[in-house]
Amino acid sequence: MKDFKLPQKPIGSAEPIWAAEIWQDIAARVEKLTVKVRHVDAHVSKNRANEEHHNNEQVDKAAKVKVSQVDLDWQHKGEVVLARWAHDASGHQGGDATYRWARDRGVDLTMDSISQVIHNCETCAAIKQAKRVKPLWYGGR
Repeated sequence: MKDFKLPQKPIGSAEPIWAAEIWQDIAARVEKLTVKVRHVDAHVSKNRANEEHHNNEQVDKAAKVKVSQVDLDWQHKGEVVLARWAHDASGHQGGDATYRWARDRGVDLTMDSISQVIHNCETCAAIKQAKRVKPLWYGGR
């Protein structure tokens, strides 16, 4: 992994890599992981299995749970990043407009992730606040 550096453009393409900063972040996080590998023959009969094999089996079970949770977290975070991008690019026009904009570009987002982004959007909060404030010249009619 030490030799991997994300190029600015895919080889043979004039277009920059989509979401390059996200891929750089992923590469940086993975680079910091410590991975220790040791071989234990997992394919042994129960009567030949020693303590090391049983420990390996327990670790495998725990890893499956942890990896699936990490995968769900990454998937959710990735969808929120995409929803924020779609919401910004669609002009802060609300959930339906964000959903349509993303769908038209082949990005499948859930309304939950879009709602979360809109709820936390400072631009939308400022727009709502501005709509509530009546101008000084407003006569109450």
